[in-house]
Amino acid sequence: RDPEMSRGLGDVYKRQGLVGIVLLGLAFTACSKEEDNGGVNEPPRSVVITTRQINYEGSGQAIEDENTITDMKACLFEKGTMTKVFEDLQPSADGYNLQINSYEGTIYMVANAGNMIDLQQMKEEGISEEEWKKTTMAMSNGKVVNFFTGSLVIDGQNQPSQSLTLKRGVARFDLNVDVAGSAAIESLTLRNVAQSGYLFAQGEVAASPADVERNDVTAHFDTALSASTPGVLYVYEQENAGIEVSIEAVIDGQHKVLTKTLEGNLKRNTIYTVTVRKNAIDIVVKVDIDDWEPGEDTEIIPQL
Repeated sequence: RDPEMSRGLGDVYKRQGLVGIVLLGLAFTACSKEEDNGGVNEPPRSVVITTRQINYEGSGQAIEDENTITDMKACLFEKGTMTKVFEDLQPSADGYNLQINSYEGTIYMVANAGNMIDLQQMKEEGISEEEWKKTTMAMSNGKVVNFFTGSLVIDGQNQPSQSLTLKRGVARFDLNVDVAGSAAIESLTLRNVAQSGYLFAQGEVAASPADVERNDVTAHFDTALSASTPGVLYVYEQENAGIEVSIEAVIDGQHKVLTKTLEGNLKRNTIYTVTVRKNAIDIVVKVDIDDWEPGEDTEIIPQL
């Protein structure tokens, strides 16, 4: 498993076998407008934002340290224009504090993007909100960036508490070994995979940037895997343009190559479990009512 993909996000709690990650108290402090009270401004008001990351369902739980936030940035759009940028946000005891001038507009938060996203430059170039929503994330040193994004519409009401959901921009592949005899998984390859993805979801259907470059992505295991292992490979959300799954393994002393075209698009914040059996492979998508989309099961027959 790629250690760079092992990041954590806030406090972790376990309940009935599920792992949830919650950030509490992202505080947005707004400067109140001057009232007709002798020219004296009212004290600043605060809005507490609760940020929640939805649990994985069933056996698809978050891996230890998978969700660590290494950096957080945010921006404010008012009337379709980026008006304020918040770089290198550091959490206080209550959360992340952003100074805003009004309760109007939309706040976007981006975690773990590092220097891949330059908000200040985008603001100086006058990026529109529609252009911002089409921003793409490229590979970093040949690997996907395990980023999170979320947005919150400030509707003008001085509400003491609001919520924002951070959602992963990547799909995760887990390996499940279900072989009665001996099995040693040497590699897992996804062929024809998009090398960049959108920062934000483009509606209900997974999409890829126009003219996106596609290549094979392989996880080679220095020590062949004989047991189930989560998080062996990550890819960006993308439209399926002939993605193929290929596994090289030694099963009961025989070298086998198992391949099959993957059905359906690859969706962000989704776990795909590849189950290796003696004579076949199943690919199962774990879904959650809020975050995961229904997926198809795929059987792969080995080439003997």
